[in-house]
Amino acid sequence: MENLLSRFGRTAGLLLIGLILILYIALGFVYLQQGTKQGDLQEKINQLSTVLSRQLASAEELEADYERVTNALAPMEEKALLDTLVSIAEDSGIAVDKESGQFNIPAPGKPVERKLGEGSYQVLSFNNIRVEGARESVMAFISNLDSGETLPTLVLKRVNISHITVPGEEETSASLDIDIYSKP
Repeated sequence: MENLLSRFGRTAGLLLIGLILILYIALGFVYLQQGTKQGDLQEKINQLSTVLSRQLASAEELEADYERVTNALAPMEEKALLDTLVSIAEDSGIAVDKESGQFNIPAPGKPVERKLGEGSYQVLSFNNIRVEGARESVMAFISNLDSGETLPTLVLKRVNISHITVPGEEETSASLDIDIYSKP
């Protein structure tokens, strides 16, 4: 019996040492995995600290931004919108006179009421605006419309650009569809 207990004790000891060794290795793997997760978390904390360290806008600045957006969404007459589009084209270096044939704006459709988020807006669509000219001029025109610098309520829906190469100079033509949002 003592011999049996002695043998069982050695086996139990070896089993206990093996179990401790397995636990030690498992904890080592968990520790190694946490090191990379801690690095990721520290990187996220650093990014958030950069954002949170910026000073928040004052109430006056927020109110001025709100006023600017409200004014930008004020309805404009169709003629004023056409004049704005023509001036953007002229500023971009596109010839807008009828003889050149480089700029054509078809008459817009009737304004349509659309619900967007919490509010409803009046949308005036201009489809198939045709622009031709030097690549830089056409791209400047599209960029101005897309950025909303000149007309903040302008939303560029689709731009189809086809490149036409003429010996000695690169010309581009584009067909644009745009929507202009305003408060009804």
